[in-house]
Amino acid sequence: MPEEVVLRLDRPTATSLADLIYNLGEHQAAGMPVAQLSSDDSERLGRVLHDLWRALGVSLPYGDVQLAG
Repeated sequence: MPEEVVLRLDRPTATSLADLIYNLGEHQAAGMPVAQLSSDDSERLGRVLHDLWRALGVSLPYGDVQLAG
């Protein structure tokens, strides 16, 4: 079994991530434009990406900066 990577998300962050994945899928499937993220969603998803990169051991493109929140 492959090694697992586990992230814990609060409900607003999980909702933002699900919405983003859905919108990207729709864009790919039907050419629908991807909705612009709100500032809050952008911050939440930025933290998820930061945590995911760290969990994967990937070098962060801008160093290991502390994100707000």
